[in-house]
Amino acid sequence: MLTAVAELAGGVVLTVAAGLLVEQLVYYLGARFRRSTAGVATVVAPIITSSPELAVFLIALLEGEAGVAWGSIVAQPFMASTVVYPAVVLAALSSWALRRRATRLPHVHRRTAMPLLAFTLPLIPVLFLHPERHGLYGRLYGASLVFAYFLYARAALGKEAEAGGSPRLYLKNPALQIAASLAALYLGGEWLVRGVAGLGPALGLDDVALAVVLVPVATVLPESVASLVFVARGKDDEGIGVVVGEKALYGTFYPGLAMAAGVYSLGPAVVAALTIAIVISLLEVAAIWRGYFGLTAPLGLAGYVWYLYHI
Repeated sequence: MLTAVAELAGGVVLTVAAGLLVEQLVYYLGARFRRSTAGVATVVAPIITSSPELAVFLIALLEGEAGVAWGSIVAQPFMASTVVYPAVVLAALSSWALRRRATRLPHVHRRTAMPLLAFTLPLIPVLFLHPERHGLYGRLYGASLVFAYFLYARAALGKEAEAGGSPRLYLKNPALQIAASLAALYLGGEWLVRGVAGLGPALGLDDVALAVVLVPVATVLPESVASLVFVARGKDDEGIGVVVGEKALYGTFYPGLAMAAGVYSLGPAVVAALTIAIVISLLEVAAIWRGYFGLTAPLGLAGYVWYLYHI
């Protein structure tokens, strides 16, 4: 049990350290290339933090595990809507309780709602492009989604910022800091999984209870830690920018890549996960339109629990 606790604590420390490294990289790259911090946060941070998911997808494809590859893609918008949103709210509430931010919930501008809407709507046609009947159209639609993501990334990075001093990096070299953040994300995620799995039997948890604890800790914290760090420090635009950037990847680039490669299916589990992700994200757009982020957190958690017990 002591080993499991140590692995769990080490995993948390590594993932938080990775988030701090990524946060610093966002400011460094924005100043270095004279791009807006929010723009860099929406593109660069999600690419770094989602690299483990891309690795799983590519490795599964190379090993002929198409189902695993597609499942790893579908899981991302589902987890973002059901677990990431509540995690962001929890980070904001915890920081507010410690008097490190002024408001309980993240406050964002309405302009944030439009990208979230734009990257939720493309998932709707996916539900109807069954590969056994519309395989060619599915591949073409997938290619269009990948192209749309590159247009978005170009637009987001095209916003210039005021010239200013370049922030210092902990590791001095940006390439080294990127490599260190990736290594910390990978090792932190692995230690979290092993730690929680080791604690399960010691605490007498059954398989279902263990899954409820394991899945969010193992997937949400490593990939969302940069967003949580920003929000905890009261930098809501940057923090929610990372969430929207992840939504862009999960709503266009990753599913588009899988569909263009012909590696997708639409069984009941996939349809249910995508439907939950779409509905919750559309409701979150309405919340953002009123200036808040995270009002759908209770609904997201309910959707996660429903899926866990019914699929």
